[in-house]
Amino acid sequence: MSNQFDIAIIGSGPAGISAAGHAAELKLSHVLLEAQKDHFADTIYKYQKGKHVMAEPAILPLRSPLDFAEGTRENILGIWDTQLKKHAVNIRYGSEVAAIKGAKGDFSIVMTDGAEVRAKNIVLSIGLQGNLRKLGVPGENLPTVQYQLDDPAAYEDETIIVVGAGDAGIENALALSKQNRVILINRIDEFFRVKDGNIALILAADKEDKVAIRYSTTVERVDDTPVTETNKFPMMFIANTKTGQESIPCHRIIARLGAIPPRKLVESFGITFPNANMDAVPALTSHYESNVPGIYVVGALGGYPLIKQAMNQGYEAIEYILGNDVEPADEPVPV
Repeated sequence: MSNQFDIAIIGSGPAGISAAGHAAELKLSHVLLEAQKDHFADTIYKYQKGKHVMAEPAILPLRSPLDFAEGTRENILGIWDTQLKKHAVNIRYGSEVAAIKGAKGDFSIVMTDGAEVRAKNIVLSIGLQGNLRKLGVPGENLPTVQYQLDDPAAYEDETIIVVGAGDAGIENALALSKQNRVILINRIDEFFRVKDGNIALILAADKEDKVAIRYSTTVERVDDTPVTETNKFPMMFIANTKTGQESIPCHRIIARLGAIPPRKLVESFGITFPNANMDAVPALTSHYESNVPGIYVVGALGGYPLIKQAMNQGYEAIEYILGNDVEPADEPVPV
């Protein structure tokens, strides 16, 4: 098995599989390195079961050898799986990258298990979801505090606090509310950067007492409380509200607070960031090339988290590596 390639793509999210698919259809020597042992697109793989995935922005054309249209998580992953096999994409699972050495034309990529591949160019598309934001308070690592929801149907007749009023938090709260008592914690007094459809659904659920929305509320800490004959709740959510501190007993907490770039790892590759802000993205050229010649950064890590944008950038990065001056199809994230 060859360990030398023209292009190595690190991370098999939408940007990575699009880049690898385009490299494959052009018959370029390539490898797609994925840390997970048995699946690609880990972020989408971990979406809650049955989640409807939007293909936004609607006006943005798709530029990729892989198809993408709105649909269920399961359908989208199934289509991609079929097309990756059709294009004979060279994907290596269980390949978590620990270090990148060398320079353009001769990079050495070292895995955590010691395996090594060499490549002339690198497309870095590792995304953010391996670095989920935590609550940042005492109790954030208790067993019943979780930062992902795989299957809402796994929980029934529980009091569940969902922290985070973005699209992910709202969708989790709505799915859980079918068979649980759900409290949604929103740190501000409105919904910000949320799809209009989700806002309408969560407001309707609040009005119908299916979900209780707590506005202008933050978490002070989470306490572990022993379950007894008189106390059926294993946790106490200590909240800061406009009227003071409140203790809310619950069975579990699901925090959907987004993610931060894996900055330490990326900086170890020699890639620089423009400032010390933890939300900063690497400094890139208009062709997605980092300050390290030959390393291209695409997708969420480069500041473009939407699936269609990421797929377009993966395609375009391959074109730029080949020296083709394609016109970018992407547009900035709406604010």
